[in-house]
Amino acid sequence: MTREFKAWMVGVAYLPFGLFNGFVAAALPLLLTQRGMALDRVAGITFIVLLPSFLSFLLTPLVDCGLARRVWAWVLACVAALCLACAVLGLDAAVASPHGRALLTAVLTLGYLSVQMYGSTIGGMVPNLVDETRLAAAGMWLNIAYLGGMAGGTLMVVAVTRLPRVGAAGVGSLEMLLPPCILLLARHEERVPRRVAEAMRTVLSDLWTVIRQPRYALGFLIFLAPAATFVATNYFGGMGADFGALPGRTAWITGVGVAILSSVGAVLGGWLSARYDRRWLFVGAGVLSSIATLGMAFGPRLWWVFFAGVSLYALLAGVNYVAASALAFQLIGRDNPLSATLYAILMAACNVAIEIMVLSDGRAYRVAGAHGLLLTEGAVSICVGVSVLALVSFVDRRSKAC
Repeated sequence: MTREFKAWMVGVAYLPFGLFNGFVAAALPLLLTQRGMALDRVAGITFIVLLPSFLSFLLTPLVDCGLARRVWAWVLACVAALCLACAVLGLDAAVASPHGRALLTAVLTLGYLSVQMYGSTIGGMVPNLVDETRLAAAGMWLNIAYLGGMAGGTLMVVAVTRLPRVGAAGVGSLEMLLPPCILLLARHEERVPRRVAEAMRTVLSDLWTVIRQPRYALGFLIFLAPAATFVATNYFGGMGADFGALPGRTAWITGVGVAILSSVGAVLGGWLSARYDRRWLFVGAGVLSSIATLGMAFGPRLWWVFFAGVSLYALLAGVNYVAASALAFQLIGRDNPLSATLYAILMAACNVAIEIMVLSDGRAYRVAGAHGLLLTEGAVSICVGVSVLALVSFVDRRSKAC
């Protein structure tokens, strides 16, 4: 691609990814429970729908062959928009019968698979769309757009509640289809097309050839290690009472407050990622987050301790998210024939690390409550993070010596 995108344009293109995630993570549970579905059934639906976050990389090689990636982005956005509209129209049927529930689950899973592949497509295009010196800024806008998209997806609750069902489905579809229009500004990419059958047959060997290179192998390990997952964000909403925080204050700091501070952290992360080693920023933010988690674990059970800890944690999470995106773009590089696939694999590695900490933190909470969860989160971040950074330093010194 010869025309360079502005960094903010990447954010616009990435909005559908955040929108669909916001609908699945926040709007869907609320809409289903409001209609009388038991929370455990909602959790079962959500678990199945989110499976493509680990598995979508198996199909993402399709994006790296045949059609241009921006055409794939349009196709995937259209499929996701259609699935979102069908899900909105099928909410009542999902509550009324097992068949409707199964159909809703299947439709949303297809939509989530499509939007995961869409996100990987955009992520794989960034090194070609944006000048190398602006990759950190692109990562910043990508994550700000994700947070904004999450908010937009959550607002689907308002659309479903106040509009006719067809109108709400139309609003969701427009939210998904308008942002990809900015890809029309990108010129057709120049690459040697490969047939789908050939690409899928050779994808494992191609990936192995790439990933066994030292810089890719180290990068993959950094993403896979559970040093900077920031999983505790998902549990803060239920911890306010442990610190004497009123429900209204807890909802504000863990909702709006986290979104604002993460956005501020994303801006700071963009500035830092343009100047410092992104590997150290990615892992280092996780290590520093232990100040917040351990401070809350061993500090006094006061509301302001909770507010301060959550605020610092959210700020560092924003830095981490941008460093992760910028590091992924750096590893992929320009004109990489497997760019979308590599982006998907790196994000899948992140999701594996997140799932490890979700299970670990959840078990710690069941055993020792909020103290156990915060202690586990902080201890793992320090131990794993310091080990990973020591490995990065060792590899760098060895590379310079050679």
